[in-house]
Amino acid sequence: MRLLVDIGNSTTVIAVANADGSIESTWRFKTQKNGTAFFFRTEILEGLNPRSISPEKIEAVIVSSVVPEVKEEFSEAIISITGHAPHYFNVEDAKKVISIDVDSPAQLGNDRVADAIGAVACYGAPAIVFDLGTATTVGVITEDKCFLGGMIIPGVKTSLAALTSRASQLPTINVEKPEHVIGKNTVECMQSGVVYGTASMLDGIIDRILPLFNNKEVNIVATGGMSKHITPHCKHHIHVEPHLQFKGIFHATKAL
Repeated sequence: MRLLVDIGNSTTVIAVANADGSIESTWRFKTQKNGTAFFFRTEILEGLNPRSISPEKIEAVIVSSVVPEVKEEFSEAIISITGHAPHYFNVEDAKKVISIDVDSPAQLGNDRVADAIGAVACYGAPAIVFDLGTATTVGVITEDKCFLGGMIIPGVKTSLAALTSRASQLPTINVEKPEHVIGKNTVECMQSGVVYGTASMLDGIIDRILPLFNNKEVNIVATGGMSKHITPHCKHHIHVEPHLQFKGIFHATKAL
């Protein structure tokens, strides 16, 4: 089996993948940018031990990271547990599966590339990919598996946090479907704005991109923590794949 790791600015998620790329289990912990090797070792073992996963069974560790500050300490922790140096997923790995047509491929976030590969591997091309996390990102992949670029938008919770921190009379709320589209109170108004506003934004983006494909069938895929809350309210059919990034990382590096 393999460990697939996504080190994000807020959260680190670790997945256990079988030989065919299916995800058996995941766990997460807060990313500490000043975390020590001991900290990461502890968090990794606290995920492995309850799942009765012996480090000897781990054949490889693949890491996608947007936090370069933790690379040395995280690598040290992985080596001490598994005996394997982790491989850090990169654009060159991606180019084995898809081509990339952006101004500066080296600056492209690993998460966006992995999402694109996951969408192509799981659903086929062409595809539009949404990742609803800290940021909401959009990726567009052509029929011949070329990543064209996309969009980066403030995420659902990021926008909501900015709203509540700057408007003193607006409370902190949970992101969930409101009872009414037209809110009858402050909480309902905020929930409706967040849920239906974001869903309408996704539909609007899709409507703007689809003409570029000359009416061909396009697979639309969403991932990220907010995807399950938002996509049911979209007018377009959107596949939700919670492990899209991990599946992309796996398919790009399975030859290692």
